[in-house]
Amino acid sequence: MDKKEREEKYKVQTKDWYAALGQFVVRFEHVCKNMETCIIFALHGDGLRNQNLAQALLADLTAAPLHQSLRAIVAELRKNDTEDLRILDNVSKRVEKLIEDRNEVVHRTWFVGWAAVDQEDFSTVRSWKFKKTRRGAEFKPKSYTTSALDDLSKKADELAKIISRMDGCLVIGTSFTKNFKVEKHGTVRLPEGKR
Repeated sequence: MDKKEREEKYKVQTKDWYAALGQFVVRFEHVCKNMETCIIFALHGDGLRNQNLAQALLADLTAAPLHQSLRAIVAELRKNDTEDLRILDNVSKRVEKLIEDRNEVVHRTWFVGWAAVDQEDFSTVRSWKFKKTRRGAEFKPKSYTTSALDDLSKKADELAKIISRMDGCLVIGTSFTKNFKVEKHGTVRLPEGKR
């Protein structure tokens, strides 16, 4: 690979990596927006007339407390429906994992565009962060590719749609079991053609 080809590949792969990171961040925020909307409409459906009161409570919540609130509210509303609670549990576990993944991606120092002189592939980007432990600071290096970030974006997109559907179920008073497909191992999906 000559110098010009290397520079072009570097530019394209670096730009692609930034785009993949930005797409994941945006799609993750759609999950948060849908959790917030679901909470607001659940409270509205149970008698809250002024949605701004709910907005005042939710403003400035980060993803984890927002998710905890959503889970508690939906569990309260569906506490007598064990199948709906199973669906809620699966979706909640996946949201928790997505929040962990998002924090792992966003709260690190990335070295995008840092390449060795002889490097010819720039699709994998390295990063690091330190974590406090009982034994001191633990070094946590990690690498990501655009495909790994794209996978996270797809998970976020699917969860945003699932939460939106849950919101609809709460608004019209229908069960989750009529609106979702539960795979053999318990993973909740939207039925085909309903994405």
